[in-house]
Amino acid sequence: MKLNKLKEKVGKILKKSKHKLKIAPEKLEANKKVVSDAITKDDVRKLIVDGIVTKKPNTGQSRGRARVLLEKKKLKRKRGPGKRKGTQKARKKVDEYNVKVRALRKRLRELKAEDKLNGKNYNTLYLRVKGNYFRGKKHLEEFINGENK
Repeated sequence: MKLNKLKEKVGKILKKSKHKLKIAPEKLEANKKVVSDAITKDDVRKLIVDGIVTKKPNTGQSRGRARVLLEKKKLKRKRGPGKRKGTQKARKKVDEYNVKVRALRKRLRELKAEDKLNGKNYNTLYLRVKGNYFRGKKHLEEFINGENK
């Protein structure tokens, strides 16, 4: 039997494509007569048992390309307009503003407790924090020191 036909018969028995099968060349040379005489399914099954024809191992899906992509994303690549889906608000972390406001309000309370701010100044600064006037704590401190001078 020709090797191509042999692979097709083995494929039907093992329920695999003929491309997923492997013929061992050294065993084939030793059993050339047996392979050429194999006609029935039983003959083919004997070849499988003898290890002349074997299944190739199943290959999984490679993560190589995914790893490269993740490395590039860590370096802030792949973020251009062509990659964006969703509005700026949809892509932005929702709690970003709240985290900043909480930190600034906490600092204001600390300053008030230290008697560095009176009630009126505290109130105006509080409203400015609410209105997103300050970039961060450092900006708040600079503003207070600038006003005090």
